[in-house]
Amino acid sequence: MNEEEVRQVVSDALERVAEEDADLLEYDVNERSITHKLAVYLREEVDEEWDVDVEYNRVGEDDVSKAIPMEYLKSKISDDVDPEDLDAKTVYPDVIVHKRGEHYENLLVIETKKSGSSGEYDREKLTAYVEELEYDFGVFVTLSVGGQGEDSPYDCDWYPFEE
Repeated sequence: MNEEEVRQVVSDALERVAEEDADLLEYDVNERSITHKLAVYLREEVDEEWDVDVEYNRVGEDDVSKAIPMEYLKSKISDDVDPEDLDAKTVYPDVIVHKRGEHYENLLVIETKKSGSSGEYDREKLTAYVEELEYDFGVFVTLSVGGQGEDSPYDCDWYPFEE
């Protein structure tokens, strides 16, 4: 899939979340509930050759992970990120479009954050996924929750991010 097709697929899937699952955004439910629905709609939009997964942590049968070590991320983020949020040993992408079992058949990585939350840490994670795990495309999605998104229920910021 080319960039235009990927952007359209993401837009279409996010529109379905906004239309068919508006209550998830309105009630400000857990981010995983929203990203699950996003993944369901992405699965319906992408070619059959691709798999869509939420918080995926493996490459085939080997003990190889599609995750980024936390130590790597700690070296990349600024001092204003709360250290209490950095206790995990590895982090996993919110949603990916890839080929299971193929370490470098990675089409798209999506990191999401609900409105009202800082996204710096998630942008750093997304940058690491694209650069270290060779995803073709990456997008940071801000989801407007609790009635905060009067103009749009979501906002997309595509990698590479502008300063």
